[in-house]
Amino acid sequence: MVQIIILLAIGYLLGSINFSVLVTKYIGKIDIRAHGSGNAGGTNVARVMGAKWGITVMALEILKGVVLGFIARYAWPVDPFLLGELGPQITGAIAVIGVMFGNMYPCFHDFKGGKGVTTLGALGIVVDWRIFLALFALFLTIFFITKIVSISSIIVSVCVPITMAIVYMKYEYWWVLCLVCAVDTVMLILRHRSNIVRLINGTENKFNLGKKK
Repeated sequence: MVQIIILLAIGYLLGSINFSVLVTKYIGKIDIRAHGSGNAGGTNVARVMGAKWGITVMALEILKGVVLGFIARYAWPVDPFLLGELGPQITGAIAVIGVMFGNMYPCFHDFKGGKGVTTLGALGIVVDWRIFLALFALFLTIFFITKIVSISSIIVSVCVPITMAIVYMKYEYWWVLCLVCAVDTVMLILRHRSNIVRLINGTENKFNLGKKK
């Protein structure tokens, strides 16, 4: 348990290094939280500074989760709860939870961060890259149809634990992996509460090449 707490703490501190804030502050000379949607995430960076910087920020945010997740899966005490074959993947997923929480509530940036979408991508890569590719394709399909990032993110986040269950149900302790992934899903959905209200009201922002529509 101590090892897991330490892993979550490291993940939180790493996640608290918010590249949306850093890139816009030192390159764009602005505070991204005071522009666009006010969210410190890659989508808002793309709106304000253009797709190039938005994609750069997203890649860096995903990389944080992937690096720590792979360390936890392959180099850390990889199965502290003795969960067998899926133990290393569960440990990697737990590490990503820490990074996601730091991304959302960064201690280095007044606890005002992003909404965890990029970190959810890191979770998919760490646990099973095949599932990541399938869900990324789903995200792009929904996004190209709706032009709404939030609905794409929410639907994909719900699909993560469901897909994990389908793929790993034959393994022992598959439900633990699904439960850990479901924690990420719940965190992301809670972070999108305001977006859900706007979706219901039909007032959610659409994304169009750096412009808010």
